[in-house]
Amino acid sequence: MKFLIFLFPFFVLSQEQLAKGVVVDGDTNLPIPYVNISVLESEIGTSSDEEGNYTLAIENNNLRKNVKLSSLGYKDTTLLVSSFLKVSKLVLQPLNEQLDEVVISKKFEEKTLEINKITEDDLCQGFSSSFRNPWILALYFPFEEHYENTEYLKSVRFHFGNFKNNKAKFRLRLYTIGNDGLPQKDLLKENVIVTLKKKQKTVDIDVSDYAIIFPREGLYVAFEWLYIPFNEEEVTFHFGKNNKKKEKRIRHNPIISGICAEEGKYKMAAYISGEWKVHSSNKFQSDLKTVPAITLTLSN
Repeated sequence: MKFLIFLFPFFVLSQEQLAKGVVVDGDTNLPIPYVNISVLESEIGTSSDEEGNYTLAIENNNLRKNVKLSSLGYKDTTLLVSSFLKVSKLVLQPLNEQLDEVVISKKFEEKTLEINKITEDDLCQGFSSSFRNPWILALYFPFEEHYENTEYLKSVRFHFGNFKNNKAKFRLRLYTIGNDGLPQKDLLKENVIVTLKKKQKTVDIDVSDYAIIFPREGLYVAFEWLYIPFNEEEVTFHFGKNNKKKEKRIRHNPIISGICAEEGKYKMAAYISGEWKVHSSNKFQSDLKTVPAITLTLSN
């Protein structure tokens, strides 16, 4: 009997394995920060930190699944979890896309147009990194005819007004829309990492230098959470009947505010567990849905 008791804790401790390493550029061998690392068909994942390092605990029941690595400017890479656990250096290959020639001679910025204007009174619920797997939340902006005279993207505003966030970092993403109606290609060709101050209510991100013309088929503006130590906060979650059960978990800030709108008024998508899907948030009240509070400003 003593022999069985001695083996039991070893059995429990061996239910997961630790993946630890660094992600590097295939051309320069330099570390790649903020790489999205997701175990497919699961709820676990992480991000590489500012130095390209990552650590991820993986349960043994996920050993036959795949891990997908994705980052702006690099080809997606997929490998078996069993292989992922054996390597300490992962190499991503740059896309090396030939950029279209940009003509900015007619860009005067004498006119501006604000799309989806939001005030603090409009804010209701919000979106947080409650997933164990890093995710991207995207809001679709269709092109309308009266944008013709202000067709350049000038700035993006995110709202955080009804949450007391700690300092945090996130990444702005802009996407074209694919034939399936989901985000397809990055419009930004370099990382735009934003640092949010504690209790900051809004942040305006200037993208005018990229001279991006609003695609006629529309675009997605996306918010990407980064699963890095800088963003970690221990919080107590309440669940179960009457929320009597409590559990402490690590949440990755920030929490982005949302507005409440009628179902079908907005189109959303989410990148979770390595793939894009149509996203529909839970109802807030009545038939209203929570939509990320994002404002887009155009210029000529």
